[in-house]
Amino acid sequence: MERTKKFTIGSKSFVAKFPNVGQIIDIDSMKQALSSNRYGNMAASGVVSAYFALDLIDAISFFMIVCPEVQQYFDIKNYTTMQIDEINDIVKAYTEQIRPWYDETMNELKGIANKPQDGETEGAA
Repeated sequence: MERTKKFTIGSKSFVAKFPNVGQIIDIDSMKQALSSNRYGNMAASGVVSAYFALDLIDAISFFMIVCPEVQQYFDIKNYTTMQIDEINDIVKAYTEQIRPWYDETMNELKGIANKPQDGETEGAA
């Protein structure tokens, strides 16, 4: 299981550490804040433009909480005031490099958490 992920945006390399519990909560809280508490509705909408907006929200939330050095390196004052062409490489790095790693690692960690402990039987509470 990879707890760190090296990724690139343009020619610059960064390393992300898998978020801890507090960071995971902060990421989801940030997603709600950036979507004006409409994240779930946007995800359920089936609207292509909403899915693109969710990619923006996911990338911004992850990088703000887990990799603030991205914002510092690119001298970003506020992700939400950027133009689409300015943020495309950041979103692409998130969707192609970070999200697959994050999802796989999270699934592995959940699998570990769901395995019965010694002496327990599967499905026992």
